[in-house]
Amino acid sequence: MDKAGNFIGWLHIEGVNLSVALVENALSKVHFTAERSAYYKALVSAEEACRQKKEKIWANYEEKPVEEVVHLSEEKERVANYRPVYVTEIMDTLHFYAQDVETGGQLESLMETMRAEIAAHPPVEGSYSAQRGDNCLAMFADGEWYRARVEKVESLAKVHVFYIDYGNREVVSSTRLAAMPPAFSTRTLPAQATEYTFAFIQVPQDEDARADVVDCVVRDIQNSQCLLNVEYSGATCPHVTIQFGDTKDDVGLGLVKEGLVMVDVRKEKHLQKMVTEYLNSQESAKSARLNIWRYGDFRADDADEFGYSR
Repeated sequence: MDKAGNFIGWLHIEGVNLSVALVENALSKVHFTAERSAYYKALVSAEEACRQKKEKIWANYEEKPVEEVVHLSEEKERVANYRPVYVTEIMDTLHFYAQDVETGGQLESLMETMRAEIAAHPPVEGSYSAQRGDNCLAMFADGEWYRARVEKVESLAKVHVFYIDYGNREVVSSTRLAAMPPAFSTRTLPAQATEYTFAFIQVPQDEDARADVVDCVVRDIQNSQCLLNVEYSGATCPHVTIQFGDTKDDVGLGLVKEGLVMVDVRKEKHLQKMVTEYLNSQESAKSARLNIWRYGDFRADDADEFGYSR
């Protein structure tokens, strides 16, 4: 299930995999997330056949020279371009929201002006009619107004809002909502909270183990300035490495060293140095039987699948 509550899976109709059928009929392309599925070979084979025939969505497809692809693959290197961010919210999935420090001053100025405007001209209580997807102003538990987006309306007393500049969510009464003046809209200043997740790591499925990881990260980096680098894209948000602002130590690697998370093995050539460092740290944590490894390698049967050597 994705963050919007949509189920993602395989749909079979009378024994036919609809995803494969769509690709076979040149009506859809293969998404990179299919790589680890049991149907990946069938999908790729079907896509290649349609590409060669230049059917439907492939009608204007022009194949790139092999030499060009090989050249780009060999030349590509990991880009380390860490930038300062302020971590504002960490979720149970270990996804987190952060603001770019560079635009922090603009947000502070907007909030100051917005609150002065509200103090001078208070919104009429109950005058705003919340609609899903609308941007609005919401009064947080601290009594201050913030920019928000309506995610769900259950009733006048239960409106689910997402604070677009900080990444946190809350259920509020419609009496704590107001229309957003154009001067303070996302056209004036885009939403400042961007969603990210940690690169190279897998969060344990066990609820207690997952809670330990989240508590550790909240304690270490929430409401603090860090350095962030995008490593690769994901289905819902960028996968990043994040460093402590003072020591420059890798936060995700620290979780691996403590035996709190597992390594997500990436196959991209330019990422192998990082992957190797993470795997070596994982082996050390397993040898020391730290946290999730305290009873040994519980994934031993899946070692080959996850890139470990027996």
